[in-house]
Amino acid sequence: MKINFLSTAKAGLMGVALLSGTLIGCSSDDDSVSTPTPPTGEQSYYNVVFGVSSEGNSGTYAQALENISEGEISFNGEGFEVPSVRTARIYGSPSGDYLYNLSYGGGMIYKYKVNGGANYTMLTETNVQIAMGTAYPRWTVVSKDNALVHTINTENQYDENENYTFTKSEAILQNVGLDGMTLEENNTLEIPSFDENYHIWRIDNPTIKNGKAYYGVAMRQFDPATGENVNLETYKATTMVVDYPSLTNLEFIQSENALGSTYGYRTPVYHADEAGDIYHLTSNPAKVLKIANGDYDNGYELDLAQALGMQEVGANGWFYVGNGIGYVPYYDATLGKDKEQAAWGVARIDIYSGTAVKMNLPDNLWMWYYQSGVVGKDGKFNMAITPLGQQGNIYKFDPTSTSPDAFEVGAELDNGADSFYLGVY
Repeated sequence: MKINFLSTAKAGLMGVALLSGTLIGCSSDDDSVSTPTPPTGEQSYYNVVFGVSSEGNSGTYAQALENISEGEISFNGEGFEVPSVRTARIYGSPSGDYLYNLSYGGGMIYKYKVNGGANYTMLTETNVQIAMGTAYPRWTVVSKDNALVHTINTENQYDENENYTFTKSEAILQNVGLDGMTLEENNTLEIPSFDENYHIWRIDNPTIKNGKAYYGVAMRQFDPATGENVNLETYKATTMVVDYPSLTNLEFIQSENALGSTYGYRTPVYHADEAGDIYHLTSNPAKVLKIANGDYDNGYELDLAQALGMQEVGANGWFYVGNGIGYVPYYDATLGKDKEQAAWGVARIDIYSGTAVKMNLPDNLWMWYYQSGVVGKDGKFNMAITPLGQQGNIYKFDPTSTSPDAFEVGAELDNGADSFYLGVY
């Protein structure tokens, strides 16, 4: 189902409940651009990234390695500290020769040349705080040339008698050119609330396809009796869509098959496959949904709990390797996502056959902050996986096999009592 809105100031005139009605917008003539799948084996370096402290304000360190199939990787006195107020939001170029970092809380984006080991040279930086109005925007690299930076502002609305009416959301969108870290297209879009006082409070993890940007969405309800927001995930899974690169012509599409947030957290969520369709995860319960021809295909869903033979499963996102195969860091939602339970695993999924396989990995995993994996020169998908407080390894998964043991154990990863690996870039 599609819900269209006028952008900027015009949207504020549309009223409160906007789950019905249609407005017409034009589509972009820009060439199709899709989110880059992991590198395809030509990279010069594998950037292994490590975080210290799982409380959010984490120190983040990187090392660039030519070989992660053997040996030991340690960050004890080693590594390049990536600047960030909170845990850094990092992306690597397809070659592994460049690293991009959003300093979350600092409002800066940096581009580094990767020289090997702990040697990273900063090439350029840009301040997005002025354009975004916050030092805490989120961002996603959407192609080898561009990234999208985004944030949501909310404001409760009241009538002349000071009675709450609805919560207005404002999306600020910024396109960034990665070559010179240039600020390109920018737009502000006003989003009145949905039915039952639901309003959008976060968007993230967009992907680009056929001249459109598809963003994951999280909603909240405002309770005027308490003056607090309530995180009830009983709304239809929703995707925000705008024209790209103009960032105009706002609309929303909603699934009939799943409820709850679609924005993920720090793991990629939306991916375009080779046929041009888009697949994304919902968080809890974790389901893969399909978008085809600009709207949800409600004849498709992959329920991860059902496919894995579990009761309840949650996930932050997933990695698409190609040919319908992906890998999902997931957690047993009956136990919870927190590190106290450490009830995480990794599943290989086939989005075409609708199947999922639990990989036989160590217990006591916590992957809430996990961000990245890459396809190596041998065609294997590389992830950095460590049990809490224990040494771990690079795992090299074979996408061509359906076996739960279809992986090789690579380099050993040194780990501390309250540290974790963000991934391989």
